[in-house]
Amino acid sequence: MRYFKLPDLGEGLIEAEIVEWHVKAGDTVATDQIMLAVETAKAIVEIPSPQMGIIEHTFGAIGDTVHIGEPLVEYQGENDSVSVVGNLSAQPLEPLSIAKPESSTSPVHYNVKAGRENRVSGNSVVEKKRDEFSVAVGFATSSMNAINVSPSVRGLASRLGVKVEQLTGTGEGGRLTSDDVEKAARLNEQHGQSEKLTGVRKSMAKVMIKSHQQVVPVTLFGDAALETGCGLLDRAVNITIILAKAIAYACEKEPALNVWFDGENLTRRLLDFVDLGIAVDTEQGLFVPVLRQVQSRSEEDLSAGLAALKEAVVTRNIPAAELMGATIILSNYGSLNPVCRYGTPIVVPPMVAIVGIGAIYEHRENEKTLPISLTFDHRCVTGGEAASFIGYIVEYLNK
Repeated sequence: MRYFKLPDLGEGLIEAEIVEWHVKAGDTVATDQIMLAVETAKAIVEIPSPQMGIIEHTFGAIGDTVHIGEPLVEYQGENDSVSVVGNLSAQPLEPLSIAKPESSTSPVHYNVKAGRENRVSGNSVVEKKRDEFSVAVGFATSSMNAINVSPSVRGLASRLGVKVEQLTGTGEGGRLTSDDVEKAARLNEQHGQSEKLTGVRKSMAKVMIKSHQQVVPVTLFGDAALETGCGLLDRAVNITIILAKAIAYACEKEPALNVWFDGENLTRRLLDFVDLGIAVDTEQGLFVPVLRQVQSRSEEDLSAGLAALKEAVVTRNIPAAELMGATIILSNYGSLNPVCRYGTPIVVPPMVAIVGIGAIYEHRENEKTLPISLTFDHRCVTGGEAASFIGYIVEYLNK
């Protein structure tokens, strides 16, 4: 075996505290040689080695709590995670044994000493060992409680090159277990280290989580049959600007979708201006710069403003203020790929709506069709209001 873990101590005990180590890294041990002593709520238990071998690493310092199934010792040898398990009864002064597991070559005997008088604590040696362990596994003692993980499992993670801050514990109360660490280590070995989200992608993830937790989304889909002479069919115009003006027109006709909604207090604020967020996809992640006062600006002015915003996004010079305060969002995903027609874009609180535009396609001979998707927060917007909103967009496009 490679790792020897704390076995089942019996009588419902789930953890033990390390009170003394008898071995260290580099020591050669014989089968049944005592390696350490742990203290449970009932007794002091001396734990022997289940096999011959050379100690590669010990997990945990004196005073640390170890849970059942967490590693105690790593032997030199194959990189597996086989461990000895079994049931122990804490009977004072009597040698005990557990049933021979399939992976073990001999039974393991545990010498139990009753009472608490043998406990090792509160001396300079203990503190020195604790400090040495902290340095060895690469974290400060003061930060141990930042994540619900025992020193033993944290030490295992360090040995296996696993970052505990990227894991979610499956143990009781969210505690990180050795199985969690070993599973992550196997995935790392097979597929490489996972990459932690940073910057724009991290912000995007947080916004999407917030939306999922707070919004009750419904999406309606529609097709706009574009008439001959429609602005969107004129290659000389900026399609995004035409769509922006169409959304502003729909907001004027159906103001229930141009709203900031407070879900906690169930209040809404109807807005008399349209600050349109324009979703811009980049290699770094999704940016949503805000095109201000769309309802009152000319198409030429909006076109220049949009170009400046996109340039600022590409060069990463856009001020934070220009990414805040949108009243509704436009996602023109059809411009990214001609096969993209419909979607279920995500509403970002406190807004209540987002318009998705797919790629124009030919539905019948010489008939161009624009796919429209509208996601709205059904806590605040009715289906009738949303349906009317889509109708007003289509009406403006064909004006």
